[in-house]
This record gives sequence, structure tokens and C-alpha cells, in this order.
Amino acid sequence: MNYSRIMLFSISIYFLLVLASAIATLSVGAGDATQSTSFLVIVEVLGFIISLLVYTYLAYKQVAKTYQHAFYVAILFWLINLGSSWLMNIFLDIPIVALAFLFPFLLSVIAVLLGTVLGIQLRQKLNNDVIAI
Repeated sequence: MNYSRIMLFSISIYFLLVLASAIATLSVGAGDATQSTSFLVIVEVLGFIISLLVYTYLAYKQVAKTYQHAFYVAILFWLINLGSSWLMNIFLDIPIVALAFLFPFLLSVIAVLLGTVLGIQLRQKLNNDVIAI
């Protein structure tokens, strides 16, 4: 088990998603960001694409126990995400809306599964080795 890789990828996904959200918010404007449905859809799609690319790269690099590593990265990412939301609720009085986590969580599950499959297939294709999934 490569714990440093799990930590690195979990923190990377979190900061990449925060950066994408911040850039999108700056481009639209903070007041319009929470009111615009198209903005929220764009942020979620962008987050899905970033997550998919990170999980694909993880699966490409991680040869042993690929699904287990991807699962642990996802669990740690969501612990970081929920923990930071909880801290923002306590210190900044930003409310936590449980429904706001449902759609990103479903997209995250899809990104983990699809990204891991794509990364394994990419590794097999580039190495020309026959390795069972």
C-alpha cells in the first residue's frame, strides 16, 4: 500500500477542485455564482473532468491494488472535503447543505470507477502486456 501516493492524490484532487471553483467564481462574480444554475453545472462538469483525469493518472501509475488505492484516495478526499466544509460552517457560518454533496458524490463515484478502468487500459495498451483487471 502506497500511503504517500494516496495522500498526494487526495490532496491534489481537493486543491485542483478548489482552484477550478475559485477561477470559475472569479470569472462569473461571487454574487452570481450561487444563483446561476449554468455556473453550478459548469463547475460540476469541470470537477468531474479533473477528477477523472486524476484517477486515470493514478490507475496508470499504480500497478498493484489499483482499485483499492483509488477507493482510498476517494475516501480521503471526501474526508478532507467534508472536514473543510464543517470548519467553514463553524468559523464562517457557511451552512452545510447535505443535498449539495449528493450530486458531486455521485460524480466522484463515477470518476473513480471510470478513471481507474481507463488508467488500467491505458497502461496495458502502452505496455502491450496482458494483465487482468
